[in-house]
Amino acid sequence: MSDLLRVGLIGCGNVVSYGHKPALTTLPDAQLVALADITPARRQIGKTWFGMNDADLYADYQDVIARDDVDAVAITVPQQFRRQIVLDALAAGKHVLSEKPLATVPAVAAEMIHAADAAGLTFGIVHNYHYLPEYRQIKNLIDNGTIGQLRVLTMHYLGVIDNPGAAEYQSDWRHTLAAGGGVLMDMIHAVYLAEWLFGAPPQQVMAFVDAPTYAARHPQVEDLALVQIAFPTGYATIHMGWGQGVGGVDASGSEGHLRMRYNQYQTSGFNQPAELYTVRNWERTDHPLDNLPTHMDNIARSFTQLWQEFHSAIREHRAPLASAAAGGRALETALAAYQSGVTGQVVTLPLQSTNPVFQKGIDGLADVQAWAQSRTQSAGIFGLK
Repeated sequence: MSDLLRVGLIGCGNVVSYGHKPALTTLPDAQLVALADITPARRQIGKTWFGMNDADLYADYQDVIARDDVDAVAITVPQQFRRQIVLDALAAGKHVLSEKPLATVPAVAAEMIHAADAAGLTFGIVHNYHYLPEYRQIKNLIDNGTIGQLRVLTMHYLGVIDNPGAAEYQSDWRHTLAAGGGVLMDMIHAVYLAEWLFGAPPQQVMAFVDAPTYAARHPQVEDLALVQIAFPTGYATIHMGWGQGVGGVDASGSEGHLRMRYNQYQTSGFNQPAELYTVRNWERTDHPLDNLPTHMDNIARSFTQLWQEFHSAIREHRAPLASAAAGGRALETALAAYQSGVTGQVVTLPLQSTNPVFQKGIDGLADVQAWAQSRTQSAGIFGLK
């Protein structure tokens, strides 16, 4: 492969406009050469965004992966449609960058990861929050021992904005069972960030999962998830909800702590970080953040840096920082939280291959023993009654 990464885009939803488009129109060593979307309207939008010719626009993704001038494909279709596209792309010898979450079912994620490994191809996932300035700084502070050894990490994501999907496809698809979960699956960023900050895979999960915000709408998936995750050297708590709740990060270490908050008291990804400071020996130190003018500029830069690192991983024949394997672990952690909400018990990770949730995702929750007082079951979400 030449130094130029020639990309085929499969799916042209809203995430492309603020993420993949800035990356693929500014990186000098990456070029979009083909695009597929099932809706004519989105193909025309993509044509305008990327200045493409009609001959390079397709309704069928197979036409993209059949092209000899495509080195890698970016897959941005909803997660329930990704399996066959990923497997077909890998079989055609294409590297793959997939949107998150990797799949709706861990067994399917494992199948795709195995296929990429067997083919010797690079398989990445859009864990772009690795590259937001606040998380890069938090990671550096923790790794440099600024607060000692990380013990307790609290991720406040209770102000997740409920952005709709593309109207040309189905604007509310994230609120359906086909999405594989609700707000926790939508903002799985917090899950993979917790693993990254601790530097080790999670071991146990316990959670409360409910749908109080949208109860009157008879929701199919959760809008609130309170999750605790055990790591080898500490614990993470993720408070996740659609609404106007608390946003930011708190981390306590053996020798101090840190705090990060956003402008207008919002949640990660939806506004600029306003402050980041550490406390050691009860003395505060403020840490400047490398912000761009708006939070959407920060998001666009995070995608660009993710694409740069993905391309480097291909050239260097290694796994990217945002690897599909990490995406598989994040998926299992989120589903383990759902299982814990149903059973009222701690769930051990990784999930056993015989676990119905591993085999069927949220559909497998119907096959586990529900706790009599489960808020998840009484909410009637995930098809439970």
